Amino acid sequence: MVPRSELIDTAQCLCLASRRAARAITRAFDRALRAHGLKATQFTLLATLSLKGEQTVGALADFIGSERTTMLRNVAVAEAKGLVAGRRHPADARARLVSITPEGRRALEAALADWRAVQDGLTAAIGSDAAEGLRRLAAGTRRNDEARGRRS
Repeated sequence: MVPRSELIDTAQCLCLASRRAARAITRAFDRALRAHGLKATQFTLLATLSLKGEQTVGALADFIGSERTTMLRNVAVAEAKGLVAGRRHPADARARLVSITPEGRRALEAALADWRAVQDGLTAAIGSDAAEGLRRLAAGTRRNDEARGRRS
């Protein structure tokens, strides 16, 4: 049996803290975006498509850092709401291309100010150094996944 004193540090576990922080951050964005009929995942999807243009589901999943099956579900929900449009890849019938619709672009533009307010508020709450550290950690994780040959 592990001595209780050795388990005390587990209350400060970075994995646990990051999961709690991720849920708190997601809830804050979801609350702000709800007025626009969006969730944080949908906003991120729309912003990514707006910046990068039409993408395969695999490329979206890799860029955003989600599993392909999760991205497929997110795309299906956004497609049902008319925010994105999907079509078969002309060169690969197994791949699906996704693009933002005019309705999705309008929703993104309408939600941008509320997204910015939450982004700025959370950055102020955790400090710009911590926010930048979080971005560096996330970027390093993505690079490590790519180095291991994660499939798109």
